[in-house]
Amino acid sequence: MPAIDIHAHYYEPHHQVAPPPSWWSPERREESARNAEVLRSFDRIVEVSDAAGVDTRVLSLPAASRFADFDTAPPHLAEVAALNDYLAGGVRDNPGRLLGLATVDAFAGEDGAAEVRRAVDELSLSGIVVDSGRADVFLGAPETVPTLQEAAHLGVPVFVHPVGLSLTPKLIEQAGQLGASYGRGLANGLALLSLIHRGLLDSIPNLRIVFTTLGIGSLGIAGTWRARGGLAADDGRWQVYFDTMGFDAHNVAYLVSVLGARRVLLGSDFPHQVDATRERVAAALSGAGVSADDQELIRGGNAAALLVRQPAAQPA
Repeated sequence: MPAIDIHAHYYEPHHQVAPPPSWWSPERREESARNAEVLRSFDRIVEVSDAAGVDTRVLSLPAASRFADFDTAPPHLAEVAALNDYLAGGVRDNPGRLLGLATVDAFAGEDGAAEVRRAVDELSLSGIVVDSGRADVFLGAPETVPTLQEAAHLGVPVFVHPVGLSLTPKLIEQAGQLGASYGRGLANGLALLSLIHRGLLDSIPNLRIVFTTLGIGSLGIAGTWRARGGLAADDGRWQVYFDTMGFDAHNVAYLVSVLGARRVLLGSDFPHQVDATRERVAAALSGAGVSADDQELIRGGNAAALLVRQPAAQPA
């Protein structure tokens, strides 16, 4: 089974990356500069993927990562469209090696849903990436429902990416990079809990939605609240997935125990975290006690199935 990394990023060639924050270490600053060079070139992404043994990268660029004022001003629709046009070109030029998740501002109401339709039907992108929240309003709020409904209707997955919170500066003050990551994980988990609280995992059939390991803390709350049936269902509802970001064997074991192996996806946050090298993936999955068959599912089988369009059934 080919290795498919569901959580990988890119930049446009002209994308001006924000300067690293002052609390980053010199080593991390240097790493950030190297990463930017890779991310601005689809050819370099493929080259680095070859070295790591990753067969396919599923690329995305969340709106909050691309548009610095995302919390205070919505990006122009034309800017978002241009971003997706560029990504679609890179995917077309690298068949089998790159897939793309369209950038969508889920907080833009019907305009967000319209870009989902265009990106999937016209650009043939494999799904969408949305932000966990915007100005401390989280996915699942009424304005995000059209985007979620359209993705479910078209049969493509929704990748929910972490964001910062208004609390993040205080978290950084107290705990540095660990605090920043904790805040982003809190936002990612809150997005899942918001969907549950609002009943959207039941009311939007065919919604397939992916979170990152940073949001793993939400699963304990969600699993306790939803004792019946767990967090997975086979009738088109509750199709919740998590990635393996960080490749910690204990985290992988917990994800598999809560969601089942079929709802766990290889994901690295390329190139910002440790990469999905063959050795690292094998160590994490073996260390988690995952069977050989289930390791194949997590390495690529689950993502291969998830990224095939599964349009919602039309009413009779």
